[in-house]
Amino acid sequence: MSRNTWRTVLGAATLVCLMSFSPANADNSAAPNINQDPCLKCHKRNGTMQGVHGNEQLQLSCTNCHGEKGIHPRKPNDVIVFSTDMTLPPLEANQRCWQCHDATALGEQAWFHNMHANKLFCWSCHKLHPQDDPALQPPASQLCRSCHAEQPQLLQEVDHG
Repeated sequence: MSRNTWRTVLGAATLVCLMSFSPANADNSAAPNINQDPCLKCHKRNGTMQGVHGNEQLQLSCTNCHGEKGIHPRKPNDVIVFSTDMTLPPLEANQRCWQCHDATALGEQAWFHNMHANKLFCWSCHKLHPQDDPALQPPASQLCRSCHAEQPQLLQEVDHG
């Protein structure tokens, strides 16, 4: 695939992701530019947020997803860390993402969102801080294969779906 085709596909995937974002659900009234957020002084070596959530027009801050700093960096603290070690069940943990992303719209755009919402964390497939989210890279079936390699009949449905 040529570089320009790849960029076009990535741009379209990013647009679909942004379309599922509902600014009405987000409290961005006092949110600074994400790249001015004080958390980035320690947590991002390059000093900028990358990827879809680094878009200045979204007016996000780190606290939109991770919660208030509170007593951070002391342990224990209340900062939400998105990992597969989370003690919340996926359906409950995914509510954090659905504060901004419309779960119904995601399910309408791609059936597998509905299929996995109560079994997997959103971040099981999506990687939000890197420049490129592997879940937005075509073909989607490549990411599916990382878990469904033992079920080839399901992959045929994804490839031809």
